[in-house]
Amino acid sequence: MTGRIHMLVWWVILSFQWAACGNNATFSGHEALPSVGWNASESAVFEWQIQDTMTQHDFFIDLRHDQTFPYSNVYLFVDFTFPNGRLLRDTVACTLADDRGRWLGSGWGNLVDHRIGFKRKTSFPIAGDYSIQITHGMRLDPLPGMRDVGFRLESSTLK
Repeated sequence: MTGRIHMLVWWVILSFQWAACGNNATFSGHEALPSVGWNASESAVFEWQIQDTMTQHDFFIDLRHDQTFPYSNVYLFVDFTFPNGRLLRDTVACTLADDRGRWLGSGWGNLVDHRIGFKRKTSFPIAGDYSIQITHGMRLDPLPGMRDVGFRLESSTLK
């Protein structure tokens, strides 16, 4: 029960923190991962709609892990689906700790948050419904200690 209360308090604090940073997000979503670990066969899927094809956007992946996460980095497969059905896959290498093993993200208590930018000033070629599917590409499966994965899309023109 204490773990659930701690997680609820953490989500409330994090929500206020992200809201205070400005709300230039075109889209923002998060998915909680199973407590037993993130299976490579389980993807986090996020869907959004784009009408303005002229505005450039910055893409971010949000990761939250606990202190039991066994690596200093994580590899992610990011699959984009365009409105016309076209698919595009990116592999994103995310550095989570420095050479001494100190986490690079911010956090409180047992949890560490990372916001990883992986595309900058990108325009969408056509209007319509887009989706992104994020899967881990690590050898250890399930991947322990990873708690949440998210995707955030921000307008580049506001920066």
